[in-house]
Amino acid sequence: MGREVKKESDGSTNLLLIALLLAQLGASVFFVLALMRLNILQMWQLLAVTGILVVLFALNSFLIRKTMTSKVVASVISMLVIFGTLLGSRYAGTAAGFIEAATGPQYETQTYKVLTLKNSAYDDIKVLSRQHIGFLTSNPNIINTKSALKTAVDYKESDYDDLGSLINALYDHYVAGIVLNDSYLTYLEEESEDTSVNFIEESRVIYEFEVRADVEDVRNPVDVITEPFIIYISGSDSRGEISQTARSDVNIVSVINPKTNKILLISIPRDYYVQLHGTVGTPDKLTHAGIYGIEMSKTTIEDLLGININYTVKVGFQAVQKLVDAIGGIDIVSDQALSIRSEDGTMCNIVEGPNHLSGGCALRYSRERYSYATGDRHRGQNQQQVLTEIIKKITDLHYATRWPQILDATKGTFETSLSYDEITKFARFELATLKKWSIESIQLDGTGSSQPTYSMGSRLLYVMIPDQATIDNAKAKITETVADPVEEEPEDAGEGSEEESASQDAEETPEE
Repeated sequence: MGREVKKESDGSTNLLLIALLLAQLGASVFFVLALMRLNILQMWQLLAVTGILVVLFALNSFLIRKTMTSKVVASVISMLVIFGTLLGSRYAGTAAGFIEAATGPQYETQTYKVLTLKNSAYDDIKVLSRQHIGFLTSNPNIINTKSALKTAVDYKESDYDDLGSLINALYDHYVAGIVLNDSYLTYLEEESEDTSVNFIEESRVIYEFEVRADVEDVRNPVDVITEPFIIYISGSDSRGEISQTARSDVNIVSVINPKTNKILLISIPRDYYVQLHGTVGTPDKLTHAGIYGIEMSKTTIEDLLGININYTVKVGFQAVQKLVDAIGGIDIVSDQALSIRSEDGTMCNIVEGPNHLSGGCALRYSRERYSYATGDRHRGQNQQQVLTEIIKKITDLHYATRWPQILDATKGTFETSLSYDEITKFARFELATLKKWSIESIQLDGTGSSQPTYSMGSRLLYVMIPDQATIDNAKAKITETVADPVEEEPEDAGEGSEEESASQDAEETPEE
């Protein structure tokens, strides 16, 4: 009887150990596949990990056939391997999913609204059948916009060159309705706070539709681990999906040199008065370039600085808030006390000196300009400070345990023209070198003025006339950053050269 019970007990133990061993095998295979998908390990590293897992599996297969002590050791090893590989699979899978979401097929969406006067009888899109509807000719997607609206109503087209003319046509009843991109409506909402004319209150939206356009692949790819490259970072003002076109409120050019581990951040004020790429006549605010898509912002900055930008990164409105919260906040040093309200209504009381900011306050701090005498210039400094602190934290291995939460929180708020392979290749390079990066920040400057703009027409808006000296300085800094590292000559070689030179001089000097 006792022997039968012991046999049954041994059988149950063996079945449990076999089950653990199979679970260990499954978790190990899943982990290796996740690492292959993420593709940030060099081949020898991947083979080393696979080899260790194979050895542990073989060891446990041997131990479960031995003594009870050996079986206990085998079970402990199996549970540790299962826990470790499942945790690692989560890290790798989350990272791969984040990169895939950010580097997937790129397209841009533009949300348009049809507006009529509030006191008119046009309260439904169907009522505008056979009526004149006004469009802005500066819309580069105007053909698709008109075609999309044709599916909802049969209308007559009227084109206008600028926003002022379009709105006046509606007020003067030359058109029954007008079509505007969401970015223009955001501008009009802000303008209504500073003027007696409030078009937003005097109009109503009767229809909304979306136009989607594929983004052309206009990258200038390089080998990101051996060659310097330039990234344009656009902070989109869109409150919706990252694919939506919107004003570019943050414009940062990041010059990265993997040979010297140097990063140069160049902040360009949103109100910089520049010629939009491919346009003639009236210049515009740089922020308005984003209305026409990130490619317009990129090429306009290339024209301004005389550079070729290799890649773009578009950051959504809430990305900063989510990212900062995921890394437990950031520490900044403010040069003055501020009391500002975050987007969610929270009051951010920032003191002069060191501050620890949550995501909401970090976002608000990086967007604030009215509290400063230098306005947008100071906002650029704050944005660089926030970005620098974020980079320092996410590249610190102490925060490695938070990477899944960080990536989960910010998934869908980034979009980049960098490919999946380029990002993972650069990550492999970083893991192999683990070098500290040297970050330098500068910003372009200018003089405030009131001028008409390409996008908004004859209306006088605040702009910043560029200071050419700061542009020239940025160009020089870019050249310096992308330069190859200077190799120091050995001292003895230098001494030898001097002795040789002295000897030659002696030989060449004629005797008196």
